[in-house]
Amino acid sequence: MTYLTTSVDSRTALKSDVYYQVDYQTSDQAIYYQNIGTPNGQATLQAVGGLYYNIRLPMTNSSYYLESSVGVRDFNRTGTTEWQFFDVTSGLYIGQSGFMNTVSSFGTSARQGRRVARALVLSSESAPITRTVRVRIKTRPPSYSFSQDSSGVSSITFAGAASLRIIEIPN
Repeated sequence: MTYLTTSVDSRTALKSDVYYQVDYQTSDQAIYYQNIGTPNGQATLQAVGGLYYNIRLPMTNSSYYLESSVGVRDFNRTGTTEWQFFDVTSGLYIGQSGFMNTVSSFGTSARQGRRVARALVLSSESAPITRTVRVRIKTRPPSYSFSQDSSGVSSITFAGAASLRIIEIPN
């Protein structure tokens, strides 16, 4: 075991928000979300054409840890799904991608692979005052569904609803 020789007197006040996946926007390969509750942090989802898929990150006072799981159903079990955070500001993918093999599993009811995409967006590495990111699908099977209902992936009971988690880390 490891012991601290001095006391810890300060705590970082982390704020977190959770949004659940609603559907998939095919023209931009983006997943879009809906609020579960009242947001706690500075990060906000921005509506584009009535769909919430842009994540606005104010970079002046905070850094952010982003994590996204995706609910996909592959009706014919014919492929894989990969998703990653896309930085709209720079036009580049950031962080680590998530991956799901739907050939040997039944979509989200028995996921295989890296179950979440994740990214750490540091304010010290950001030139713009606000960065805009979104979750984009990089590859998907030909027979897919990204639709969600109250149980998770549509028509699969207890599959678990996919979500976007934003943790704000104050500077």
